[in-house]
Amino acid sequence: MLSLLAIVWLASAPVESQPTPPPPRPPPPQCLSSQGRTVCGYQCKSNGSHTACARTPYGVCQLLAGNIHCWDPPRVAIAHPPRSNPKPECKEIRGKVACGYNCRVAHGEVACNSTPYGVCTTHFERLVCWDPPESVIHEQGADTPEPRCLTASEAVSCGYDCKSTRTEVRCASTPTGVCRLDNDQLTCFDPPSLLHCDHSAPPPPAN
Repeated sequence: MLSLLAIVWLASAPVESQPTPPPPRPPPPQCLSSQGRTVCGYQCKSNGSHTACARTPYGVCQLLAGNIHCWDPPRVAIAHPPRSNPKPECKEIRGKVACGYNCRVAHGEVACNSTPYGVCTTHFERLVCWDPPESVIHEQGADTPEPRCLTASEAVSCGYDCKSTRTEVRCASTPTGVCRLDNDQLTCFDPPSLLHCDHSAPPPPAN
């Protein structure tokens, strides 16, 4: 049985902190050859006559409609991934291909967002995609509010604090922006971003 003094000594002894493990390293680039031509990068694909690779480990390459399509996210999307950490993708319909996030196919069209914080909608057989400005994503990061789209007659607009008349719709471009409807006149204002964002290292790519 431990004495009272030993129990007090054990309780007061400093607890050694465990060293923080280093973040996982991104996979090394690869090289692939086809028809006497070699390309290097990430997620390299070949269709037998053509080879292509993504330029970063955050990109995507897919074989669609007989061709290889590669796409890399903008740096702001790489530096500020959402908590769900979605992967970009490519989609195709009738030979049309689009790559990015939240890809949608409707009415024979295909479109994607450039960032995981964007939104896509359809209106009058039009497919519309919209992304918040980079300054918003730099400032809000994973807490970037979800934008929305609003329609009025044949008009459609996406963003924040959207307002509409019977034939016109406008939205602010930032979550701190504001739109007003006065005497059937729409006015929107967005405060300028005063944030300077400096990234020391990107997060690890999604598995």
